[in-house]
Amino acid sequence: MNSLVSYEWLKHYVKLADTPEKFAARISLSGPSVERILHPAESLDQIAVGHVLEIKPHPKADRLKIAVVDVGPRTSDRGCIELVCGGINLKPDQWVAVALPGAMVRWHGQGDLVRLEPAEIRGVKSEGMIASANEIGLSLAFPHKEMEILDLGEQLPEAKMKPGAPLADVLGFTGDVVFDMEVTSNRPDAMGMVGMAREAAAILNRPFIWKQPSVPKSKSRNSKFQIRNSASKLCPRYMAAQIDGVKVEPSPWWLRKRLMLAGINPINNIVDVTNYVLLELAQPMHAFDARTVDKGIVVRLARAGEEIKALDGKDYALDDTMLVIADDKKPIAVAGIMGGEVTGVAESTTSIILEAASFDPVSIRRTSRKLNLQSASQQLFEKGLSVEAPECALARAIELILDVAGGELVSTPVDVRAGKYKALSFKISADEINALIGVTLAQKEMVAILKRLGFKITTSGKIIKAVVPWWRDHDIELARDLVEEVARVYGYANIPGVVPFDLAPRPTDAGLVWEDRLKEMAKGAGLVETYSYSFVSRELLKKAGYNAKNLLAVQNSLTAELEIMRTTLLPSLLQIASENRERESEMRLFEIANVYCKRTSDAGPRTSDDLPDEQLELGALFTGMSEPWKVAKGFVEHILNELQIIDSGLQALGSRLRVSWKRLATDNFWHPGRTVQVFVDEALAATVGEVSPEIAQRFKLDGRVALVDMPLTTLFKFATTKKRFAPVSEFPVAKRDLAVVVDARVEFDDMEWEIRGVDPLVSLVRWFDTFKGKGLPAGKKSLAMHLEFSSPERTLESKEVDSLMERVQLCLKEKFKAEIRV
Repeated sequence: MNSLVSYEWLKHYVKLADTPEKFAARISLSGPSVERILHPAESLDQIAVGHVLEIKPHPKADRLKIAVVDVGPRTSDRGCIELVCGGINLKPDQWVAVALPGAMVRWHGQGDLVRLEPAEIRGVKSEGMIASANEIGLSLAFPHKEMEILDLGEQLPEAKMKPGAPLADVLGFTGDVVFDMEVTSNRPDAMGMVGMAREAAAILNRPFIWKQPSVPKSKSRNSKFQIRNSASKLCPRYMAAQIDGVKVEPSPWWLRKRLMLAGINPINNIVDVTNYVLLELAQPMHAFDARTVDKGIVVRLARAGEEIKALDGKDYALDDTMLVIADDKKPIAVAGIMGGEVTGVAESTTSIILEAASFDPVSIRRTSRKLNLQSASQQLFEKGLSVEAPECALARAIELILDVAGGELVSTPVDVRAGKYKALSFKISADEINALIGVTLAQKEMVAILKRLGFKITTSGKIIKAVVPWWRDHDIELARDLVEEVARVYGYANIPGVVPFDLAPRPTDAGLVWEDRLKEMAKGAGLVETYSYSFVSRELLKKAGYNAKNLLAVQNSLTAELEIMRTTLLPSLLQIASENRERESEMRLFEIANVYCKRTSDAGPRTSDDLPDEQLELGALFTGMSEPWKVAKGFVEHILNELQIIDSGLQALGSRLRVSWKRLATDNFWHPGRTVQVFVDEALAATVGEVSPEIAQRFKLDGRVALVDMPLTTLFKFATTKKRFAPVSEFPVAKRDLAVVVDARVEFDDMEWEIRGVDPLVSLVRWFDTFKGKGLPAGKKSLAMHLEFSSPERTLESKEVDSLMERVQLCLKEKFKAEIRV
């Protein structure tokens, strides 16, 4: 939560002598951090107080007037200038705000700020403008009708006006700054000015000068209302007081100014006081029009079917889980969130009931979320406020209202509470504090810090007993919280940055390194990375042809869309492509993520609490090109090459590895004629091919769609970063072509493996043609290949090459019953 804090206002509670910049730097090191320093006077630069001496008609416009205005000795002709003005409330002897050339204004309160320049308006020169409040950013403080100018004499009767005085001086903005401060959610007390002053006093070791007011007693014996609390668990304390004879009117300027600098819109003196107390003490309050409250206050749960029109003008339907403040007939407020419109303070109000209470934070949060109703009060109550806070707040509100609105306290404040307050206390040793902080502080210094923070301290030897102040009873929960208090006020910046033990670097996880490398490889190959949930729906799996019956289901899934733990990335990629098909005609997508399978029977003893078997997988999708499966196969070959499993010639690297490609025609998910699987030493390294046209249509994907499924956990076992270098042979390579007729089911990959095993002098085997049809028997095909023979030590003679060719041919005849084509 952020809070706007006026530095001048803060000085009323703590004696501060630092510059705003120095204060902000120091307080940020030990308490709420200052994110920005705002200078309210800057927005009023070149805006001065003017005194209207004479008003003349405009020669060319009936609705405009020419005002002769005294703006001080800054101009010639004894400080008088002529300004063209259309304000409907312009009159002689009026004190106004004059925007001089160079001022930043917003025309009629709308649009962007513009820099004012002298202008000629309907033939009459104007040396500036008489401003309305919304044109100079003061509409919150001085609301007005359309076309009305800011009448300073009427709005600020207590101010001493002088022609030419900077408006910022008159308003009290000069010399003040506003801190935009971030307050952590566990410190709602610091959202108030008094709490922030306590922090500043403790951190800077300055005198805290605020005195807590006490609840006054009424001189009248006529108590006009009662409080009944039937929900004490949700409202452990409720206080109220009645004041008669108040006069509802605009607040004095000092009050409006402080509200405005804190970002609060002034309304009237009664409502402004409740908002002021919230800003000062971080305790929300509310004021009811006593005439509209029937037979006292009732704190209860709402009844089914009840409704309330809140102060925001909206109707809200209540249920029996929501806490309300009611009278004998109806709800008059949603407890801790917002009051009702019917009982709100109006100009005709003469008698009010002030409320200060403590509410259960969980109840407030649930009601706020159900009704979609938020307020500044609700935000504070959600954080958890002390049951001791209402007493101080009510006393302060009574004090202020009697001052700014008059009236008489006609009833001694009524206090209904669930039980007696018992302050928390904790014990900790000075040695433990030093051990946890990492520096050695004197026990006397620790005690002094805690006392400045409001703790009541007693000591017994090295044992420190601290009684928690009521404003921190939702924050300090353990003895070790006291260590944090001492450490932050001492200053984290003063604690040496030394590691208290030998910190050996953790070994790098090889799988994570390979995963990062693979992502770079895929993006370098032109693919776009996608992210999707590890959970999928039964509907998605069914659409992709998977049976979810034997897959892992989440027992407490948030939604049916996230019910099944996926065993493959491919359905998610198909769904992503389907959702983007109208945006992109060609897509190259990939994702690297874990998939989850039930543990196999050989995974050892299992219980019902066993976690699923996680496997890292790469999935890729290609669509929008004429033959996507070839692009997909090329991508797989690129990955295998980058992992040093095959070389650029698609040959296996390393004498112990065999990389083989085999057709896949038995899976209904894949296209039967355009799908292969690649194996490394008989271990599945990838499945690559086109998805079944039927499944592609289910996802409304037109054209051919190719997919890649790579189980990376297996693949990483063969991967290496070591580059293998083979020097270029100094001796010429002998090249031969060979064509053979074999059974149509024979794969070239198997033939290549056998040929390479004939002799180490076989350096290359590369396919270049397959032929079926005329001239060949049924069930046969012709395969043509390039062969290369070389030795790193000498030039091969022709008879050696011929002998090697004979051995190759003999091998093919024996292994595959091949016929040599001449």
